Amino acid sequence: MEISIRQFKASDTNEFHLAVLESVAHVSEWLPWCTSEYSLEDANDWVTSAAKVWQDGTDYRFIIEDCETKRILGAVGINQVAPQHRIGNLGYWVRKTAVNKGVCTKAAKLAAEYAFSELGFQRLEVHVHTDNVASNAVASKLGGKYEGIFRNKLFFNGESMPAKCYSIIPSDYEANQNE
Repeated sequence: MEISIRQFKASDTNEFHLAVLESVAHVSEWLPWCTSEYSLEDANDWVTSAAKVWQDGTDYRFIIEDCETKRILGAVGINQVAPQHRIGNLGYWVRKTAVNKGVCTKAAKLAAEYAFSELGFQRLEVHVHTDNVASNAVASKLGGKYEGIFRNKLFFNGESMPAKCYSIIPSDYEANQNE
């Protein structure tokens, strides 16, 4: 499946909302905002705020899109930006019908390429719940170097949780492109 990533548009709200709702069963265990109560208003707020946080340089949100059908397959983003250190956190998710098709890894690679080539980042971090097998696999496929388990890194359902931390620097990304 050929995919691309792009910035959010106002017209994405409905399809984004549907993608989130389709994803509740496999994503809600890892991302607390992904629930069956995720409303069209929640989706609109997310989509609307995407342009502002992009312009502020604090959060770069991308839609993952099927190149042929233009269907929204999920999202990938770079947040927790520390501009003085040229560092950001890479996050990703895909809707149920896009799982196990390489979509998430391809989208995360495109986001990493953007971070390094367009934003001049020198490091991306991926923080993943220790039991999230799929997201840990994506981080490894990106060429992420496992740096260990960070205590109290994620806050989920009112509780601090450990997370596996991976880092990707430009040379890791470039080396991974040649494999």
